[in-house]
Amino acid sequence: MLRIQDLKNRRPGAASETTPVTKLGDEINRCLESEEYGKAYEHLKLLTRDGCEQSIPHVLAGLVAVKLDLPEEAATHFEHALAINPGDFDAGYNLALLELAAGERTAALRRLRRLSRRHPDNAGLHNDMAVIWLDQGRFGRAQVGFRKALSIDPNFSKARNNALEYFLANSLIDRADKFLAGHQDDSRLNEVSRAEISRWRQKLVRAPEKAVAASSTDETGPLTVPVVHAGSRIGRIAFFAAQPTFVNDIVSSLSAENETRFFDGDSIQQMADMMEWADLAWFEWCDDTVIQAARLPKKCRIVCRLHSYEAFTDMPRRVDWSKVDHLLFVNESVRSLVRPQVKNLPPSTVIHNGVDLERFRTPRDKRYGKKIASVGYINYKKNPALLLYCFKKIHEYDPEYTFHIAGTHQDPRIALYFSHFLDKIKLPISFDGWIEDMPAWYADKDYVISTSLFESFHYSIAEGMASGLMPLIHNWYGAENLYPDRYLYNDPDDCLRLLTNLETADRARLAAGNREHIRSRFDQKDKMDEIRDLLSRLVQSGKTVGEA
Repeated sequence: MLRIQDLKNRRPGAASETTPVTKLGDEINRCLESEEYGKAYEHLKLLTRDGCEQSIPHVLAGLVAVKLDLPEEAATHFEHALAINPGDFDAGYNLALLELAAGERTAALRRLRRLSRRHPDNAGLHNDMAVIWLDQGRFGRAQVGFRKALSIDPNFSKARNNALEYFLANSLIDRADKFLAGHQDDSRLNEVSRAEISRWRQKLVRAPEKAVAASSTDETGPLTVPVVHAGSRIGRIAFFAAQPTFVNDIVSSLSAENETRFFDGDSIQQMADMMEWADLAWFEWCDDTVIQAARLPKKCRIVCRLHSYEAFTDMPRRVDWSKVDHLLFVNESVRSLVRPQVKNLPPSTVIHNGVDLERFRTPRDKRYGKKIASVGYINYKKNPALLLYCFKKIHEYDPEYTFHIAGTHQDPRIALYFSHFLDKIKLPISFDGWIEDMPAWYADKDYVISTSLFESFHYSIAEGMASGLMPLIHNWYGAENLYPDRYLYNDPDDCLRLLTNLETADRARLAAGNREHIRSRFDQKDKMDEIRDLLSRLVQSGKTVGEA
């Protein structure tokens, strides 16, 4: 794992020994040798601004930025490195370290898990994840992580010490004995590790009932392991949702460890009875249901998840937020719209929607052609007039482009507009209706377009990017907080410019970077972990969970 102490003699890379880039690389190496990090950073910024196609200079720039205490700039450099090479281990690992330093443990864990899938035999990654799991109260997973690290490298003292520190701190002597026994006979153990195991045996024999954490013999020292006692189970969860589409995956995920019920009653008393039964009530949408629930005597913890349409109504102002323990947003832009409208909101967290990356994949034999996809109900929010004019502009540029819409009309006036428009202006548009198997539908498409007025996420863009499609995204309010700026456009002319730029780009490389963007920010498994962790802390702490 490349860290700041490994900076020296890491050549930024160049084409030949006579190019200006090479000379700049030599100067960077000289600055690193002499520990002139400020000068090295200025040279690296110049190198990475000049259309650098290698990830190493971006990684080095990030590491020097860390040295200079510029964490935000460091993160930007590491992200650029990943855009060029999604598999760059050093960029991903150092981003995780930055997230840990900022207290963003869930984000760091998400990144470390992705790295471990690419590098399953890296003992350090399993140890780092295990420490975070301990901090989250997920003790079973943490023990598995420590065992995995030691099965890969039985001489990895940090994993052994972190696990045993935790066992001693919590008086779990029997577990500590079993943990040691599990790998003490490994033939790969060196003399240092055998001596270390012997010392731990002595500590366990002497350990009193209330053990004090033992000191580590690892010269680098273990990561701090807090003494925590909460589990990750939430208990009885009641779900309230007039439209359950967006909450079904959450219910399925939480049902494995908790008792869940879906409210299907039609009276206030039935609602009160359900909340009496529950440890936690989840209200999907900030609508009349949560407005009514907040008028009842408080019997359980309450979480409300607000999407986007509610922000443009008076419903958030009608909720008695003193009865709600936590407010979930799916987008920071939506939170910024709601906060000025409503006083005394409860603590809130932004947890984005997630994409099932097992379901949405880029075909191995992906070939790029001229099919543009649009997905979703055709209504005013999707800005259908702009959709037609963007299609028209592209078709005028190249009549071989075809347009494919998965969705149905929701407004008869818009349906009439489409019909009238297409009678006058012939465009090769295929209306495919409601599609059940979206991954199969995406497979032969090349671009996915959004013309929306506003979105909190826009699943079709994220799912399309995960499936290898090139995104064309109308620059709605907050779009830049979700998707890379390079894919945003403002009008039909701008949309065509974006498409023509993508035509000549290395789309296979872009597709890999796009999928990594979705994986790093919107992996459904990670989002479920974030939700589970939030609810667990909310129920078990007995206190309000702070803003995030």
